[in-house]
Amino acid sequence: MWLIFDLGGVLIDVEPLEATLARLAAESGTPVAELREPLREAFASQRRSLSEQFQWGDLDEAGFLAALDARLTRPLGPVVLARHMADMLRGTIDDTPALLGALAARHPVACYSNTNPVHWRAALARFDFMGLFRHAMASHQERLAKPDPRVFDRVQTRLGAGPGECLLIDDRQINVDAARTAGWSALRFTDATTLRRDLAARDITA
Repeated sequence: MWLIFDLGGVLIDVEPLEATLARLAAESGTPVAELREPLREAFASQRRSLSEQFQWGDLDEAGFLAALDARLTRPLGPVVLARHMADMLRGTIDDTPALLGALAARHPVACYSNTNPVHWRAALARFDFMGLFRHAMASHQERLAKPDPRVFDRVQTRLGAGPGECLLIDDRQINVDAARTAGWSALRFTDATTLRRDLAARDITA
């Protein structure tokens, strides 16, 4: 059984959007309300925000940063904006990386994350656990973001696996539901202790 991990909210502690908006608003003099829509990350609408376009690979890094900078009352420039984005990754989530390491010694593990080039680059540089994945896949590279059903077909192809051989571990219920619709097993992540218990109930032990 392949264990396919999400990153943000499962392994990586990502700053809440409201905190990011507050930082950008304070430095650029832009009202928070004007930043909320371009940085929305719901993935539940055909009308994609700037952030969603970035994570889908519709905008490259330079294009996203320029488009966001144009929305600011006082432009900050791409270097400062990229730093703000990288600062959204606050560290790891409790014991999940240790659990991942134990699982990787006994089971094939992969990741598929809705992410962008700035966060992906930061994750690869900062977190050693990224080296545990046999396949590390990112939405901006694949040009597909969860919960789009094509994600699950793409992952199966990359892994050479059928739907019954894939289990998604994700913190967003919308992604868990989409994986189950695709014929996968899926677990909603809340914390490492609960994940360990839920996996053991499926005879998947670390």
